[in-house]
Amino acid sequence: MPRFSCRQAIVTAIMLASATLLSCQAANAQEATRITAPQLFPEKTLAYVRVDDVAKLREDLARSSIGKLGKDPNLEPIFSEFYGSLVNSTANMQEAIGLNLDELLSIPRGEFALALLPSDQSSGRVERNGKEGRESVSVQLNAPALAMLLDAGDEISSVQVMLKRIEESLPADMEQSEKNVDSLTLHRYQNVNRQDQRFAYFIDKGVMIACSDPDYLEQLASVWLGTAGEWSSLADNRRFTSILSRCVGTQGERPQVSFYVDPLAIVRQFSPKTATSTAVIAMLPAFGLDGIQALGGSWIVAPPDFDSIAHFHALLSSPRRSILGLLRPKSGSTSPEKWVPDTIASYSTLNWDTASTLTAVEQLYNQFRGEDALNTEVFARVNGQLKIDLRKDVIENLEGRLTMLQGFVRPVTINSGSNVYAIRMKNIDYIKNNVLPKVLEVVAGRSEVTEERIGKLTFSSFKPGRGANPQADRPIRQPEICVGTIDDYLVFADSRYMMQQVADCLNGNASRLLDALEFQLISDRIAAQLQNKECSAISYSRPEESLQLFYELARDPKNRERLRQVADSNGFFKALLAALEKRELPPFSVISKYLAPGGGFLLDEETGLHYMSFSLRRE
Repeated sequence: MPRFSCRQAIVTAIMLASATLLSCQAANAQEATRITAPQLFPEKTLAYVRVDDVAKLREDLARSSIGKLGKDPNLEPIFSEFYGSLVNSTANMQEAIGLNLDELLSIPRGEFALALLPSDQSSGRVERNGKEGRESVSVQLNAPALAMLLDAGDEISSVQVMLKRIEESLPADMEQSEKNVDSLTLHRYQNVNRQDQRFAYFIDKGVMIACSDPDYLEQLASVWLGTAGEWSSLADNRRFTSILSRCVGTQGERPQVSFYVDPLAIVRQFSPKTATSTAVIAMLPAFGLDGIQALGGSWIVAPPDFDSIAHFHALLSSPRRSILGLLRPKSGSTSPEKWVPDTIASYSTLNWDTASTLTAVEQLYNQFRGEDALNTEVFARVNGQLKIDLRKDVIENLEGRLTMLQGFVRPVTINSGSNVYAIRMKNIDYIKNNVLPKVLEVVAGRSEVTEERIGKLTFSSFKPGRGANPQADRPIRQPEICVGTIDDYLVFADSRYMMQQVADCLNGNASRLLDALEFQLISDRIAAQLQNKECSAISYSRPEESLQLFYELARDPKNRERLRQVADSNGFFKALLAALEKRELPPFSVISKYLAPGGGFLLDEETGLHYMSFSLRRE
């Protein structure tokens, strides 16, 4: 008997374990087969943004530089103080929806998506002023629906608390009803006096799906249950899949955040069905705007070897006509010029087919203004003012490369950011001897122009406007325009400070960006992504330079006082001020050690334009 009981117990345990395993497998299978947002929303979705897994995104953010920064022992008390003050300052939110900020942010556990969906035409009314008072005009409006998918998991009870509080606060003329679609219960709300005030939702297995159009939600419910029959989803949209396939990680990682937009479909949906709007839409092909097929992109956090990666893709038809013909990036050298210092905050350079762009501009302008209108109406007027031939002397002299540098002028002000623009010319001597003197002569009639020399660099400078008297405690920096030539480049700057930085590098008194280790790391990553292809543009940035500006502003007592003046009416600034006053900021070196350089590049592809940016991970 004891032996039989023991055997029976063993068999029973095995059966229970098997049943539990099968149950778990069934649950996992059910979860795995649940459709995702791209499969739920229709093929002709107008716009869409999606977080693949909110919980996973939180984990990845914790491994990123921002997450590590927030966990630093010197900074965590400040962030905690700020967040706690922010939660307290939004106490009225809890009265309205039954949840405080912390509870609200903890709701999303898995997938989260918002989408703008195409809808049938609906009638509307527009009022306009007529000669004899207001005139009422009936029009046909397209009414896209806004839909949401929220996977709250175990936090679905918090969602139900929020929905209950919202229901209690609805006006009396908002009717509530329920409709069953198989196993789902659709909660519908409709304002009896306003056709446009309506929404509906259903909850199934920890997932809430809501829509501003109750009838549309019923269709989505059928798709969710798999009973909709033939259904073309966004995942079947070739434009959508084409863009998202270009927006993955360097090793094929799926993006945590992705978006998609069909801009022309949005224009058509939101345009009232009037003769004027119909005519405008009919003109889009004449402008070539029908060639903008779709836009999309992604954000990938903490993938291998990177802190983050972002993609943006503009899907364009080929050949590009009319306005799209203006988009003419070309492949070319992107190495930093020898006079670019390594102290800058950011660097970007772009190669552009200026001749093709000018041709496209001229064709488009003359198409609507008449033969040779660009020359007679635009160039002739500018030529008369500047006493030069703008087209021959400048535009046709452009080599096609534009470089921009950014730095920060000291002492720090709210507009300390200063830019240098360098335009490469085919014949820089002609610009230097024949064009600049004439332009500066015109400027001298309005502002005092002075010529300066710093080693090898000679440039002219002037302050915009007359009689400017900057004060010592002036809260903003007064621009000082500087113009000169370096090698084949015509160079502009909006501060003498930045011109000094360039001159120091040119004279050999400062290190070059081209030789900087951090730039070499970014350049190597870009080369690895291009795989021997040439790009049209690159960018490089040092985020610690930009962040230091805000750091110094935060420590400035004058800025604290300005922050105090706006804090009473703004919960965010109130919380920030409370954190800064209760906790002292640590040395900037504590912050900068978490920040690594970033970069990016632009490719002109057959399918359109693709831009990828990234930041490195600081170990």
